[in-house]
Amino acid sequence: MSGKPWNFAGESRHLWPGLSLRAARFGLLPLLRAVAVVVVLLAIFAAQVGAAQDPPDRQLAAAFQLPQLPGLPALTGPSADWRQFDAFFTFVVKRFGEDVPAGLKDSLTDAFLDSRYELTSAVAPGKGGNPVPQLFVDGWKRLSPIMNQSLPSLPKQTASLYSSFIGAADKLATAGGIGLNLTPDALKGMASIIAPSSRADPLAYSTSVDAGLRTLLGFGAPLPRRQSRLDPGFLPGERKASRLSFWYGAVAIAAEPSTSNLNQMLPDKKDLQSYLTQVRSLLIGLSDKLAAKSKLADAHKTVYRQIVFTAAWQESCWRQYIKKGTPLASATGDLGLMQVNRNTWRGVYDLKGLGADIEYNGNAGGEILLNYLTRSAIKKGEDKQPGGNLARATYSAYNGGPGAVARYRGVRQSPEWKKVDEAFWEKFQQVSAGKEMDVSQCYTK
Repeated sequence: MSGKPWNFAGESRHLWPGLSLRAARFGLLPLLRAVAVVVVLLAIFAAQVGAAQDPPDRQLAAAFQLPQLPGLPALTGPSADWRQFDAFFTFVVKRFGEDVPAGLKDSLTDAFLDSRYELTSAVAPGKGGNPVPQLFVDGWKRLSPIMNQSLPSLPKQTASLYSSFIGAADKLATAGGIGLNLTPDALKGMASIIAPSSRADPLAYSTSVDAGLRTLLGFGAPLPRRQSRLDPGFLPGERKASRLSFWYGAVAIAAEPSTSNLNQMLPDKKDLQSYLTQVRSLLIGLSDKLAAKSKLADAHKTVYRQIVFTAAWQESCWRQYIKKGTPLASATGDLGLMQVNRNTWRGVYDLKGLGADIEYNGNAGGEILLNYLTRSAIKKGEDKQPGGNLARATYSAYNGGPGAVARYRGVRQSPEWKKVDEAFWEKFQQVSAGKEMDVSQCYTK
């Protein structure tokens, strides 16, 4: 090669026009495009040979020259943004989720959620640079072993598609170290390898609830959501809040179920006990319903309720709102009572519901906690580990993703996370002693 990448488009100008026409005639054009993407990705390494004097972006741009196939634009240009990458990764995981062997499905969902937690951290305010290359590399490190293990169990034709994807992703992940520029077209080309006949846009970013994603993650049908009179689009002009922030009159309160009263209240010191008592009743009701729905073993129902009490205390001091119509929200997008993150849980929960309805938010957080209790803490035997504890394991996963389930025991635990885990444990001990109403300490300090 003498230090120069093969000009795939130029050298193949006599081959591709006729081949493209024949492929289109027989309906094989999507497969041909996918093959072209694989070949081009393999050419990345040819671009690196003897090309140390060229800047990384020039090496990769040269390697990504494509034949002029209809519908497949060149894979050079502006980088994909993090939303496009998130949509791409979700598309790939959902597509793979249709074929993954049952024994590897939990590993797949853990890999996906850990990648979502990482994305949330990577796009937090104050983080500079383009996070997409590192998100791709780290996401592929999680996904690659699962996809490779699945190959022997898949039908031959299906395994062939995933083998091609694995080869291409391996090359891209390795190239990430030299300044990989992942463009929207590159991601679309990758997606076409495993879904050559799909007409869906793999980079389409939506905040709507995705029933398919919920099913893949083991959550089942979307949580029901009651439209509250306090939804942002439902509110009339500003009204003055009372000390308990009853934003509507008695008629409006009577017109909705009693739990919705909490959507009209703020934790005011004068009526704090009344407010906290109502939140306690809400948490008991939703934890009991979720436990019954999932058929949680009786032996774990008490600790699950205590986990819900404590997590809500740790996350928000049992608050949904900080002022009229404004949910408690962190800089990274955590919302409401259970601080459910809008980026981590995109497609799993209704974002308006998370901010506008304390009951919906509580159910979302309770569902996530139950998932981590059963699929991470119990299933992985955290209570049987030295110093192990199901409640602490569940919260470590809730806070840091399924890969952090053992964090409270010192596994990959930074000083910052150690403080978080110890703060949860201190509160949990109070809750397990029947003192969950000590959450009032948040408002008396």
